[in-house]
Amino acid sequence: MKKSSCLILAAGVLFGVAALLAAFYFIMDREKLSLNPQTRAALPGQFVALSEGITHYQLDGPPNGPVVVLINGFSAGSFSWQHNVPALTAAGFRVLSYDLYGRGYSDRPSGPYTLERFERQLDDLLGALRIDGPVDLTGVSMGGYIAAGYAAQHPQRVRRVALLAPQSTANGSDPRLGMVTMPGLGEFVFAVYMVPVYLANSEDDFQDPAQAEGLREEYLDAAQYAGFRAALLSTLRCMTGSPYEQYSALGRLGLPVLLIWGEEDRTSPFSNAPQIQAAIPQARLRSLPAQRHAVYYERPDLVNPLLIDFLKP
Repeated sequence: MKKSSCLILAAGVLFGVAALLAAFYFIMDREKLSLNPQTRAALPGQFVALSEGITHYQLDGPPNGPVVVLINGFSAGSFSWQHNVPALTAAGFRVLSYDLYGRGYSDRPSGPYTLERFERQLDDLLGALRIDGPVDLTGVSMGGYIAAGYAAQHPQRVRRVALLAPQSTANGSDPRLGMVTMPGLGEFVFAVYMVPVYLANSEDDFQDPAQAEGLREEYLDAAQYAGFRAALLSTLRCMTGSPYEQYSALGRLGLPVLLIWGEEDRTSPFSNAPQIQAAIPQARLRSLPAQRHAVYYERPDLVNPLLIDFLKP
């Protein structure tokens, strides 16, 4: 009888814990909406169907200006470039900003999120928009990794490359990510913590934490659409190659490259800049004292002049 009572008690405890975890998951899960023609109608920007899904983009500036493509990082969408686009268009550039698959308001296609998928998306997008001539690529964080990879695969389509605090370690190299990428557990942790809390809190990327709020609001809005966390998790699981392979390939091309980096960056540490310079010998480094990872968003007054000077024809 005692054994039976203990089993019943244990089952009750397990059931209670499971119920609490399920309730917690439901409360923290932000993905209450889906991207479809109705929801997209209320969103800013434009949309185009590509080979793996619909991509959200904006094309600004003079129609005949040199084309600059802005590539966002791991979790933020193209809205993170809002302080840079006006300066670039005022300088005469045609600026293409877009959301990587799984980010912002672009589709969240199923299947692995690999470097090849992101390179293919950019190539499809340029083709769909009939942008035929060589373009300038500007990528921040993981977007820098993608920019280097795209240039290495399509050198005839690229004129110059600007890397802003580019990703400087492989996704699988941080042992702390081992738990959050485990099958099953990863899905739960991303739903209740990584997406709504950890990634939403970008204060550490800013010299002035108050400047992070605008970026946080835009991020959380995009995180409402189903498939967001699955795309981020898949990126960590599948895009595990060393970015230095792409940086070395970019270095061998000899294309002009600019590195812009905050010296107090805690996300992509500035201490890794010499390794990237070694991989890309022609890269010019412009370090920004006392600045962190989101310097392009927080201090466009420092970053925009450097970009414009480098990208001018």
